[in-house]
Amino acid sequence: MNNQRHSPIIDRNPDEIIAFRAGLEVDAAKFISQANALAGRLPKHRYVFNLYSDRYEFLLGFCAAVIAGQCTLMPPNRLDKTLDELASEYPDSYTLGGAGNEDGLNLLQPHDSSHVTDAHDSPLPVIPADQLCAIAFTSGSTGKPSANLKYWHTLKQGTLGNIDLLLKRFNTRLNVVATVPPQHMWGLETSILLPLFANVAISDRTPFYPQDIVDAIESVPAPRALVSSPVHLNALEKSGVPLRGVDVIFSATAPMSMELAQALENRFDTCVLEVFGCTESGILAARHTSEETLWHLSELFELEPGEAGTVVKAGHLSENVIIGDRIEKKGEYRFKWLGRHQDMINIAGKRGSLTDLNQQLLSINGVTDGVIFSPQHTPERLAALVVAPNLKPSDIIDAMKPMVDPVFLPRPVYLVPMLPRQETGKLANAAVMSLLDEISGSGKRKEQS
Repeated sequence: MNNQRHSPIIDRNPDEIIAFRAGLEVDAAKFISQANALAGRLPKHRYVFNLYSDRYEFLLGFCAAVIAGQCTLMPPNRLDKTLDELASEYPDSYTLGGAGNEDGLNLLQPHDSSHVTDAHDSPLPVIPADQLCAIAFTSGSTGKPSANLKYWHTLKQGTLGNIDLLLKRFNTRLNVVATVPPQHMWGLETSILLPLFANVAISDRTPFYPQDIVDAIESVPAPRALVSSPVHLNALEKSGVPLRGVDVIFSATAPMSMELAQALENRFDTCVLEVFGCTESGILAARHTSEETLWHLSELFELEPGEAGTVVKAGHLSENVIIGDRIEKKGEYRFKWLGRHQDMINIAGKRGSLTDLNQQLLSINGVTDGVIFSPQHTPERLAALVVAPNLKPSDIIDAMKPMVDPVFLPRPVYLVPMLPRQETGKLANAAVMSLLDEISGSGKRKEQS
């Protein structure tokens, strides 16, 4: 554990801008005053579901909960079923924000001065290093979601490492727009924790569609960063919308192809940095994907490849973490990613990677989204769910034939209007299998056998 037993909740000068809300700048002094005021109004419970979609409101709610000694539950999605299941596991909890908020708690509006003392007179909260601040649940993309405990020293030290890994090139304030929700670790680390300790200001928006992303970027001054995922960025690149003035794009949650990174840089005159991490450890490494294949490991971490996965060690983690990724070390702080254990398939004695196959699928003109996977009932034969409004299944098969070995061609291919992606762009394995069962069991399917 970090030797520093207590530390301030924010390390910014009082007049520094940390957010843009409703077109107005919010400085650190005003933020602290509002967070203190909200902390005093929270219900006396141990756990809180922070469902605010406004990023600044989430930031306020998260920090107010930390100040009040409460723990924020971060579910893999915001579906009622998921929230109900977690609420039954954590009965001493309440909901902050979101539709149907029975607690009736409203955060302070930009011009509201009620409950707020003079901003510069508001005390700076100090947080114990060993305080449990969040429980983040994995996405369930490879199985059942699991809980990961995040203590204050874990979050702070991880953020300081992320500053060193991602922000070295910026000597002035970086203004961040994120498409990923703050309830996810990727969104939490880059758009909630960074402004507490780095010269970063966040937009309150969470844009989804390409034009919304453009509008959000244009609403904040330069230099600008876009925090997103390959799914959102692929849609943005294919949309044709004009986007200029983005100094850097940070991408995570799924592997990005070199081709997509190059296309984004060429179209938008920017730099794409891909980030490697997981819910269990947080951000681990980064790379300039358009130019390099090796990853740069954060100096906080040590990786040890093994048969069962890769062991992640770090002084700010309460215990070692084992992740299902296969790597090859190329020095102390460089490594090559070889894929995930669950990603590797063996059909007719031939080994392949589902990640590679899916990148080939998404490269086909006319395919806007899709996934190739191994069905539970026929694991010896791959299947695909594809969003391609103007293509037939046979078109997709024909386009893949020159790119992959025949044993890895997906049969059948099902055309669907959309995939059940989570807000981060990830696909839970259970959701994919459920959609497959629904489509294959109906008479309304379109397939290529």
